[in-house]
Amino acid sequence: MADPSVILRCVVSVKDVRVLGYFRDGPVQAIVIEQSLSGVVCPACGGPARVKDRPRVMLVDLPVYGRPMRLVWRKHRFTCPDLSCEQMSWTSTDRRIASSRCRMTTRAGKWATEQVGKGRTVSEVARELGCDWHTVNDTVMFYGSALLEADRKRVNVTGAVGLDETSFVRLAHRRTQYVTTVCDVEHHQIIDIVPSRTYVDVATYLHAQPQAWKDHIRYATLDMSPTYRAVYTVVLPKATQIADHFHVIMLANRALDEVRRRVQQETLSHRGRKHDPLYQIRKTLTRAQETLNQDTSERLAHLLALGDPNGEVAIAYRIKEQLRVFYRLNNSDQAYRELDTLIDTCQARPMPPEIKRLGRTLNQWRSQIMAYHKAHLTNSITETMNNLIKRTKRIGYGFTNFTNYRIRVLLYAGKPNWRILNTIYP
Repeated sequence: MADPSVILRCVVSVKDVRVLGYFRDGPVQAIVIEQSLSGVVCPACGGPARVKDRPRVMLVDLPVYGRPMRLVWRKHRFTCPDLSCEQMSWTSTDRRIASSRCRMTTRAGKWATEQVGKGRTVSEVARELGCDWHTVNDTVMFYGSALLEADRKRVNVTGAVGLDETSFVRLAHRRTQYVTTVCDVEHHQIIDIVPSRTYVDVATYLHAQPQAWKDHIRYATLDMSPTYRAVYTVVLPKATQIADHFHVIMLANRALDEVRRRVQQETLSHRGRKHDPLYQIRKTLTRAQETLNQDTSERLAHLLALGDPNGEVAIAYRIKEQLRVFYRLNNSDQAYRELDTLIDTCQARPMPPEIKRLGRTLNQWRSQIMAYHKAHLTNSITETMNNLIKRTKRIGYGFTNFTNYRIRVLLYAGKPNWRILNTIYP
């Protein structure tokens, strides 16, 4: 038998708990404990209670010296000797040792929650504790939800928020389900996950937030989604909406590629092939002009001359580069004039139809695009948070339960105060 002093140090440091024994069963070792109770009264009538029996509950505890540990809690089941009392029997509980809804000790449950919340897999933690996957996952959900609820300062008063969609689950027998990430752009953390991307659900969530929190928001970033623009317009009318510059440039690149494909079909009557001039420069056209060396620039001009007889692809390329110039300008007044000129150029009569469509889109989002030069904020922080969400999904090999998904994401990317976890006993 191990040294009793060593065993005692391994037990949860809780007052009025004594060690009754220690045993080993193969690789698993266990400590038997019991509460020291006196003067227990009936919660119904207030009279003295007597012990009915002492059931034993085995709990998963933190490993000791690299071996799994179990804590056998010898509980007390009481009964009221007064036959007229409505209270038949009850069992003693102590949330400092373990919660009644967990099969792990409190300290093991909090440790497992922090380990999983910081990026370890549930399976890895379960192997270390010597228990099954469901025991760890259920405990993480229990303590994780309690931590998120208790950490009231996690959602800081912020001046900038962002909305973006991400796929939640994709199964063969149903369509992909999307959720909305609500991000604190100022403090770089996820505020919450809304189980939908529809206007009603997202607007309802933001509308339910405290009015003081909403009044403090000055900027709202988005990725050119009409749904999120409508949400901001109705729920946060005072916030300045900012369209993400990456998505604006991507829109111009998409229009350029559509022009290239159409010209390819009109000139050669087939899709791009390996030795076709326009097909050879399909990737070069998407690169920034200032990053091209002299040889690449000369090759681009030569192949455009061969495959673009009417200069439509070249026009689309210059439009895309001019849009990039707009984002590089430091003077906001000059940037506004540049964008107005660009929109007018895109909507000119001789322009290709794809460029005219781009011009109409830029005109519809004109105020949101120009707002970039007011705050120089983008939706990149929200996109970064989506990468953390995807990492959580990869660690968990996908999720089908939204509640589990939301808690795991907020523990990993919501920046909870882990010190609070040591102070709560749900």
